[in-house]
Amino acid sequence: MNMITKQHPELYPIVRAHYLASAVCFVLIGVLFFFASADFAGHYFQPKLLAITHLAALGWVTMVIFGAAYQLVPVILETGLSGYRLPWLSFVAFLSGLVLLVCSFWRFEPGLCMQGGALLLLTGMLGFSIVIFLTGKRLKNKKENIHQEMINTSCIWLLATGVLGVLLVFNLHYAFLPQDHLQFLRLHAHMGMGGWFLLLVIGVSSKLVPMFLVSRKQNLRLLDWVYYLLNGGLLAFVIDTYLEGINNRTYLIALLPAAAFIIYFIYLIQCYRSRMKRKLDLPMMYTMLSFILLLAALLIQPLIINAHVQNTAQGIALTKLYGLLVLMGWLSLLILGQAFKTLPFLVWLKIYGPGTGKEPTPLPSDLYSQKLLIIQGIAFTGFILSMITMALSGLAAPARIASGCLLLTALCYLLNLTRVLTHKKTTGHA
Repeated sequence: MNMITKQHPELYPIVRAHYLASAVCFVLIGVLFFFASADFAGHYFQPKLLAITHLAALGWVTMVIFGAAYQLVPVILETGLSGYRLPWLSFVAFLSGLVLLVCSFWRFEPGLCMQGGALLLLTGMLGFSIVIFLTGKRLKNKKENIHQEMINTSCIWLLATGVLGVLLVFNLHYAFLPQDHLQFLRLHAHMGMGGWFLLLVIGVSSKLVPMFLVSRKQNLRLLDWVYYLLNGGLLAFVIDTYLEGINNRTYLIALLPAAAFIIYFIYLIQCYRSRMKRKLDLPMMYTMLSFILLLAALLIQPLIINAHVQNTAQGIALTKLYGLLVLMGWLSLLILGQAFKTLPFLVWLKIYGPGTGKEPTPLPSDLYSQKLLIIQGIAFTGFILSMITMALSGLAAPARIASGCLLLTALCYLLNLTRVLTHKKTTGHA
């Protein structure tokens, strides 16, 4: 892969901007958690919780995914990025829309600012998707592989999620949607989590995990099953839930994405067992552990479905727990690990790439602090345990503890990220 050793000079500032903006959003989430700690004991459809959820899903997770995708998709597809102006335009539109939307949700003012923010966010999503689609068109081998199919399809789900999000924002003011707002909100959340986040993460990680582990075995046929089961389950859920709401058929539909994850988990186990790199570093440990949080979220899905079918109060608490495990658990821990596998290499390539083999250089892993990474992991564990306690007990006190742990995690992440991005050239090992 020649893309591993050569990067376009305009790529680095684009990726850096996305990572820094995402890290700042992560710190802001920790701050807002403290001021909204009492709200976590109630229903999830509250202004402050909506603001935090969208700041997390868009500002923290999606923003860093955009930056990482600009860096990694060319590596995965073995081609150059289609262009470098549109990613900047997409970044500006997305960030501007995020500020407007989050502020409007926090104060719950469903007017022009919220609507304009939603449209700007959709514009940013469209710009990103165009870059990814056009990058795929640059392939010399025109036959798509499963990784490219997953990435492209996840962009379609992203746009569908964004369009529905815009409709929901306008519906708060004009109330034109034919069904209950919360019904569409449920579809919006699952399209984003399953179609955008999960499908993209599987598409990218199924290439990177065996690469980082130096795995001898990669059963790509398993990924075909994952692709069709996951997309089939999501489509069935969206159609059936729109027509009938959560019902007994939802149990059967949920088996499809559950089967997809089990198959992907088998794929990861095969990669892990056939690895040539026997010792895992901390970033890879965080990556592998993150999927345990996703598994925990999937295990409570039947309980959520049952609570909605039976119309019990437990559905609200379980839904909050599910969202926390996916968004602030699985995806956050995945980022906290993979950021220090991918970004240090990009910085190392920019600084030391031209002199590779001519002089002794530090390793990419020497660019970040292991101590900060350990503190980050301990604080994040405290955050997850506190939030699980809060979701199950309905008490506000664990949420305050969680906010402190989350803020410490975010500050460690930001400091370590800044350490990587401000690294100055040295020779020899640090």
